[in-house]
Amino acid sequence: RFEALRGAGGTFFMLDQFQPDSLAELWGRDPDSIGVDEELGSVVACDFYNAGGLMSCSDEDIVRILTNELLPSAVCQFADAKLVDSWVGKYGGTVSWFSPGSYDKRPPLEGEGRNVLPNVKCAGDWVRMGDREHGAKGLCQERAFVSGFEAANSLMKDTTREIFKPHQVLAVREDELQFKLGVQANNEVMKYLPRFWTR
Repeated sequence: RFEALRGAGGTFFMLDQFQPDSLAELWGRDPDSIGVDEELGSVVACDFYNAGGLMSCSDEDIVRILTNELLPSAVCQFADAKLVDSWVGKYGGTVSWFSPGSYDKRPPLEGEGRNVLPNVKCAGDWVRMGDREHGAKGLCQERAFVSGFEAANSLMKDTTREIFKPHQVLAVREDELQFKLGVQANNEVMKYLPRFWTR
């Protein structure tokens, strides 16, 4: 749909809505300098994936694509937004690639286990989280983020003698009916089709 993306996809987050208690940090301001009724605007983060085609674009071009095309098409009020500051980070070759069927070979969140190495935990979108599995089992930042909290909670539980309050991880809402039906239909079909892409 967006030719300027050159095949990439993207997700944007309005950080001021996710972190309303951290507005001073988001805006690089002293907390005491922000008035009670002062409107600061939005702090937006955007992540592009499958973005090899964008790597050769200048930072200014990427910001222009985001502010002039993508954001206004998602939220029409962005068409009137004034850009105050921007930062672009490019990280080529940083995506993990896993082959189909490799999930069981990924390391568990608990590492070797509580009885073997209680002070070693694994976090990232590539770990198996066991009974604390959260959301999609695929690769995503949100899953990596959550696994970090789960690993920290587990580490504290296994290594500290002090009472601590674990970070609460919110459950992902239940899948919608049409998605559940699609998964069920796919599973039935795959019982009879050969999985020629896995060994």
